[in-house]
Amino acid sequence: MKRSPLTLGSFGCIVVLTAGLLACGGGGGQGNGLVLWAPQDGALKNGDPVRVVRKSETTSVVRSPGVKGTVELESWRLREVGSREKAAAEASSYAPYLSTFAYALRDGLPLREEPDQEARRVYKLREGQVVKVLARGESKVQIASYEDYWYRVLTEDGSEGWCFGYFLPVFQSAGDPLAEAAALKAQDPLLDALTSTQWRPEYFQEMADSGRIDLERFNPEVGFFVDAERKVAQLVLPGFRQSWDFRSIESVGPSRYVLAVLAGPELRVTLSGPDRLVLTYPRKEQQLAQVFIDFPEDLGEVIQKEQERRQALFQDFARRGPAMTSSAYGRILLGEPMRFSWEGFGRLGDQVFLRAVRGEGTVDFPFKPGRELAARFDGVITFRFSEYGPGQSTSFLYKFDGAGVRFVFLRPQYVEDGEAVGLDASPVVVYFSFGKP
Repeated sequence: MKRSPLTLGSFGCIVVLTAGLLACGGGGGQGNGLVLWAPQDGALKNGDPVRVVRKSETTSVVRSPGVKGTVELESWRLREVGSREKAAAEASSYAPYLSTFAYALRDGLPLREEPDQEARRVYKLREGQVVKVLARGESKVQIASYEDYWYRVLTEDGSEGWCFGYFLPVFQSAGDPLAEAAALKAQDPLLDALTSTQWRPEYFQEMADSGRIDLERFNPEVGFFVDAERKVAQLVLPGFRQSWDFRSIESVGPSRYVLAVLAGPELRVTLSGPDRLVLTYPRKEQQLAQVFIDFPEDLGEVIQKEQERRQALFQDFARRGPAMTSSAYGRILLGEPMRFSWEGFGRLGDQVFLRAVRGEGTVDFPFKPGRELAARFDGVITFRFSEYGPGQSTSFLYKFDGAGVRFVFLRPQYVEDGEAVGLDASPVVVYFSFGKP
């Protein structure tokens, strides 16, 4: 195809041509030119100005300042530009890309006549094929759910075209680009981190830092796990569990990977280092994004510490009772392991319980009073009746008062990030006296 002029892109480089380029414009010959992709270990370098002396169907004989005699090389490695003024403009445009190469991550990656996905396809790259980058589009563009630059590239058999960069990792090479591309593909510490790390949702760290551990959401099953040997990726989140069989993991740029799923949309991963990634995954015909981290603490120790905190609060109640009696709302009896029975609760059930209950279940302490309420209350006690579903509970702020305890009903909407942050204007208040069974 006909080669179009290079564009400068966004590098903002200014090149001052040496007198050598001007010097090669004199005498006979077929015009000025520029070396785009010099032969490995040859006398010429990328970007060298040349004067074409003669050429055949496939090769050109050129002279270049600083190179003794003439040099013969394949014509596709050159760009003939005519006048010295055009040669100077071409050299300026190409200067930022002298050492820039790329390689194809997918077999059949298309080169197009123009930087447009609807433009005519002029070439298909082989997986792993190395190309010389000649220019870059002015800005990133969005194609479907992918975003990247268009790159104008040259292949080793002389084809030129524009290639969308999402599956075309770009790299710099001052030596042998083929060897360096092979090394890049073979050595990928981020890929190793992706497949060897048990990735946890970012909220794990937020919970650990705040000391507000939600054991229903903070547990070893939750996370993103990639088994490279079995080629299975699993995502477990509260209320969601999905596994995908994948064919391969492909690097699609710096720190970006695609898991080629056997059935359904692919999974996309972007790592911002060995300890943090963003996973984009399909869910109910949508593409969702979730941040995961390499949680640095021992998960079991954090969970055990939280369980011990809750057990200590339960024991505090049990030592004072373990029976709690109200003249209007019945009797609560506490027993191990952190269980309760509540009889005679009367009309309180209609006021604060989520459904009709028999009066048995488990006691827990997942919440804490927020800053505004901490001075008025000692804690938050939560009752999960046997008839309740997952995530359902009835909670009360409590304050010990001599031989008893005062319960103040806490509506779920007043709990934020594990803290009680508010109360009704006239909340339900119940007083219980401690006693023996």
